[in-house]
This record gives sequence, C-alpha cells and structure tokens, in this order.
Amino acid sequence: MINLLPITKLITWVAGLYAGMVVLISTLVGASGLASLETALKGVGILNLVLFALAIGGWRTVWQWIPKLNDLVFPDLNGKWTVEIQWNWDKKSGEKTATAFIKQSLLKVSIELSSDESESETLMVAPHKDALSARPGLYYIYRNVSVTGAAKKQDPHIGAAILKISQESNDVLRGNYFTDRSTNGQYTMRRAGKI
Repeated sequence: MINLLPITKLITWVAGLYAGMVVLISTLVGASGLASLETALKGVGILNLVLFALAIGGWRTVWQWIPKLNDLVFPDLNGKWTVEIQWNWDKKSGEKTATAFIKQSLLKVSIELSSDESESETLMVAPHKDALSARPGLYYIYRNVSVTGAAKKQDPHIGAAILKISQESNDVLRGNYFTDRSTNGQYTMRRAGKI
C-alpha cells in the first residue's frame, strides 16, 4: 500500500514540517547551539516513534478517524471475505464457494483463501489504482494446493487474479483469474467481517 503514496513528496513534507517545528521551538525557548541540537535529536526520536506506530498498525486508526482516506489513498481491506468462484476447466464449468482472509499493513497485503478442497498461499499481492479512474484494485499471485482428505485431489498450481474494488462499496472485490493448468474464471469476494 505504501507504494501508492507519493513517497518523495511525503518525505519532503515530513522533513519540512519537522525542520519548521525545530526552528519554531528553538526560537520560542531561546535555545542556541548545543540546546538546539538536543531539541532536534529529541524531535527526531519522537518523529521516528510516530512513524513506526503508523507503519505497524496506527494507520488503521487514522483511516477510521478520517474515512475519506479509504477513497483518497486506498481502502482498508483487512478482514474475512466470502468468495464465490466461477470456474472453467477443460470444457467444464461450475461454481465453488470459499473463504478468504485479507491481512493488510502499510507495507504489504496477503490473501489466504481456502475451500473444502484446497488452500492458496500468497506469492504476491500488489495494490494498485487505475491510471485514469483511480479505482483501487489488487494484483494477486498465489499457489494453490489440495487439502488433506479432499474428494478430488489435484496437483498444486500457480494462479493470478486481477481484482477490482466495486465502485459501489469497498466491501466487494471482483475480478478474473487464470492458472498455469489452463483454468480460468471469476472471483466475487464480499466482506464478511473486519479483523
């Protein structure tokens, strides 16, 4: 998710605000020389703690306080999702239901999807926004393996999906998928609960 932010602008703004605050505080307390350096080092320590707190989970609190960030930056997708899979394979087609857990931090996203027959593990998930519409979505690459005791045991396979967040709600993801065993289909994911 952090790759969606204009990092160089963000760093410039944070550094500029910090420099301005150090100058202001030093001027107000009449500090000079060593006292100004001490103030600056304390400020750096506090700023690092704040940025660390945001990175490890504080960003979700900020998103709750300012819900518009779900539209401006990227939605908080953390939670349990019900998944409807429409599949096509070797002139056959059908439907399958599954459950997914999306775990999202400021630095990464993972999707763990499981059904009664298989489980998938995340190889890569990359959040993105459409260049023209700014509609958020996920590029998702996964490895799928059959679960022990599955009625139809299948060889592990690699798949990829391009999921887009619904224009009506951040609680629906839709998209097409394809795999290295020549299967394809569509995912429809609906949020079942937040974690």
